[in-house]
Amino acid sequence: MSKASYHVGAALGVFVACFLWVQGVHAQIAPTSTATISGSLSDASGKPVAQAKISLRGPRNASTQTDTQGLFVVIGLPFGTYQISAAAPGFGTVMRSISVEGDTNVAIQYEPASTNGLKIIANVSALATAQFNVTAASVTQVNPRANAFEGKTSWRTILEQIPGLAQGGLGIGNTEQAGFPDGPFVPVELSINGALPYESATLLDDMPLIGSGSFNNSAGYGTNLNMYPLNGFNASDVVRGPGADAPSIVDSIGGSFVLHPGGVVATNHYDLSLSTDPYGGIIANALVAVRWKKLSVTLTRGMDASPGPAMSQGYLPGFLTALGVPGLLNGQPFEAYLPPSGTTIVDPRYYIYGSPATLGYRAGLFGFGINSQSTTWSMQNGSLALEYSFSPGLSAELFYAGQHSVGAFPYSEYELNFQPPSGYTGAMPPGVQYGAYNFAFPSTQTSSLLEEKLTAKLGQGTLRLAALQNRTFLNQVTDLPNVSTVKLYGAGYLNGSSTLTYFNGGTYSLAQPYGCEFAEMAFSNNRDLSLSYMTPLGNNFHTGLSFVQSYYDNPTLTLGTYTDITGAVTGNYFGSTPSAISQTTDEMRFLIGGNLSEKTSIDLSMYFVNANYHVPNPSDPNIDTTTYDNATYVDSRYTYAAPRLGFVWRPTAPLAFRAAVGGGFAEAPLSSLIGVGGLPTINSTSTPTSYLISLANLNLQPEKSFGFDVGTDIRLPRGTILSFDLYRTNLFGQFYTSTAPDGTYTGNYGTLPLYTTQQGNLGRSRYEGLLLDVRHDSVTHGIYWAFSGGLTRGYVVNIPSGLYNGIITSYLPPTYAPVSTTCTHCANLNVVPGINFNGTFESTSVPYSQALGIIGYRWSPEKYVGLTSTYYGNNNTYNRLAFVEIDGNVGYPLSKFVSLLVTFQNITNIYGGGVNFFSAANIEEGYPNVVGPPGPRYGEEYGPRTVRVTTQFHL
Repeated sequence: MSKASYHVGAALGVFVACFLWVQGVHAQIAPTSTATISGSLSDASGKPVAQAKISLRGPRNASTQTDTQGLFVVIGLPFGTYQISAAAPGFGTVMRSISVEGDTNVAIQYEPASTNGLKIIANVSALATAQFNVTAASVTQVNPRANAFEGKTSWRTILEQIPGLAQGGLGIGNTEQAGFPDGPFVPVELSINGALPYESATLLDDMPLIGSGSFNNSAGYGTNLNMYPLNGFNASDVVRGPGADAPSIVDSIGGSFVLHPGGVVATNHYDLSLSTDPYGGIIANALVAVRWKKLSVTLTRGMDASPGPAMSQGYLPGFLTALGVPGLLNGQPFEAYLPPSGTTIVDPRYYIYGSPATLGYRAGLFGFGINSQSTTWSMQNGSLALEYSFSPGLSAELFYAGQHSVGAFPYSEYELNFQPPSGYTGAMPPGVQYGAYNFAFPSTQTSSLLEEKLTAKLGQGTLRLAALQNRTFLNQVTDLPNVSTVKLYGAGYLNGSSTLTYFNGGTYSLAQPYGCEFAEMAFSNNRDLSLSYMTPLGNNFHTGLSFVQSYYDNPTLTLGTYTDITGAVTGNYFGSTPSAISQTTDEMRFLIGGNLSEKTSIDLSMYFVNANYHVPNPSDPNIDTTTYDNATYVDSRYTYAAPRLGFVWRPTAPLAFRAAVGGGFAEAPLSSLIGVGGLPTINSTSTPTSYLISLANLNLQPEKSFGFDVGTDIRLPRGTILSFDLYRTNLFGQFYTSTAPDGTYTGNYGTLPLYTTQQGNLGRSRYEGLLLDVRHDSVTHGIYWAFSGGLTRGYVVNIPSGLYNGIITSYLPPTYAPVSTTCTHCANLNVVPGINFNGTFESTSVPYSQALGIIGYRWSPEKYVGLTSTYYGNNNTYNRLAFVEIDGNVGYPLSKFVSLLVTFQNITNIYGGGVNFFSAANIEEGYPNVVGPPGPRYGEEYGPRTVRVTTQFHL
């Protein structure tokens, strides 16, 4: 046995022993930084060249031969730069340098003898449609920058067409705000293979992007991709399940979405695109990519200026609310009170806030405001990527990407069923009325990414050191006007009047001299540090290790001022979450992999994770409930270790079988461990029926998982690719939100039932599904087509003992000392095993089925016509019953430097409203309440039928 073989065998033995030892916990399979290079070789007329020798020289040397169809494949290559050469009798030898940062498909064609050798038909970095996937996990490549230059502004329109993926919109399980389709303020939180967004990691290179993306960062919310510019990233990979290509096991139970910035510029080029958006706005993107000696520079700049969806007569319907403080209607004091959404109003006189004898006014008024509202938004973004090669073995890279959006935050929706008393003759008809809960809130959303990366040749291997600063900022200001003109409908009492007065659509002067202004700001601060080293191990194997440390905090600040009818300040509110509340995660990975034979490859990785939380002590009696002053802090630490294994067997060049298996680890969202103490609050300021309190859970355990993915890739005749995947992931201790009765509480509003909300861990739950993809879309001339579909399910398998039982605690005067008793079958009744769920158990938002069909004809890469049909099955994130959306695409080159792209978006205008308001047709199903009947669920709009024209300029 050779010395190299002995070392390989010993290393494999150590890793297998580690793998078996860690199976005491639920094992997890690890990603690897290896790639497959596949391709074809043909002569000048396009005929396959068989029995040609293909050689690669780089971080690992390899060679193979083309088969009878001119195809070849080399698996298990470490990332890096390679010299690829093709040698065939009668044709000669040609060579080209390529950069490999992921699976690469290269089409090699000998040109006529009068020109120079090797011709790479397609740009390697943009081969998403030509890729032949032979990795140990299902990987889908996406080119965000190319989509940006086609006039797209939202990650949602790109990712939602990939079966097995969903995005949270306004948060999975939370669609009760009107959304502006493609607007920058609708968060896009990715869900992979049924897993929730916080179980689907988003990374830049190998470093996690952690950010709340909303003012309410809780379980079920992940990183908001809509914070980051599309044009900043020239490649991204959707890595599913426990595959050996995932760069991390932390928060990657469903999989990972990995972004890649620009790097080396091969040739100078300049691009510009101008486009229209669905609402008549202007979208522009520009790119400059130049190479000067050893320096590569890639600069992008983008802009989206949109008027947003048009409102009726330029105004936004909105129900009036005086927030518990009187105003003046035509000089008379009044209180505008809004009952809970979904309430049936049999007689408006029933809704009276406070005591007329005490406050000197009566209420019962509701109506539509006609204050001018704006849905306009503007978005500015861009990126800068610098790469400098000091020598063939040493390079440095700097990458910056930023985005700034200004506009109106999506409005909260509202519903009232108006059934007026007899004698009513007003203009507002009886029945269900819909509108916005309040005025539009001016909002600002900003993000910045800064990555520094140093790559050096060290011995036979490659050393990489990288650092990332990821910051986001959200600011929302509410400043209700104190003087306005409104049109009122319905009925109400006026001060001192015992006669019911109707407001039949008349115009009234509304004065609210009390004022209401507050601002809420949320910061997200994420810093990562990464160190990795990979080296060949003999001729056929490689090994390496990596370390990534991530830090995250999410401070918030809320301030407000309220004044009464005389103009005097009646209250100030100041609240903050300090940056001392933080989370730090360390992850180390050891890996080994390579070719066991010419037809098989294996990758094995071992991960070690250490998660640390620094949070206020919820048991501290001195903690301030709004500012966290005088808080004492506690630290919670969780450790985990798991392996991942990937295997590929290729019996013939056109056929590959692959398998991936391993464990996963999802950290509890930071907000779930924050305790603020304090007393319960009421559920309504007007007609309180219960007290509510949210509790921290310092005993909340991380989720652990064990999953597998098996699949096959087949290259069929005429360049058709068929892929199939089957996956299942078992979760142990999945997070869920528990709201349960907890006795009674006696406060300022008397003794009422008390409900507590807290994050907990389930027993065992599961994600499972299958994916099919068949495509013939890499043709340069002729008919191209593709079809992909997926079925996904997520459900609870079993629950912990006693999950439906609870503890009822009563707080009784005069001491308010807690008195606890047990109750049977009184808690968590919305957790039902076997039922599809969304993780918060409020509705069914894990898609059962998705599909995408494409057909078209291409005369050249830029001259084509095609149709795209997307199927959204039941439980889609639009919260609609199953529907199909159809787009048309036409590309036409006007000259060598100018091309035209026309997109016919949503041809059938399915759910084409620009902004969503309640309607009976929107109601798909109910979600369970803690008490009472199921509440309604309301669907989002997909977006209007639009013809979008994009002009692209290339130099």
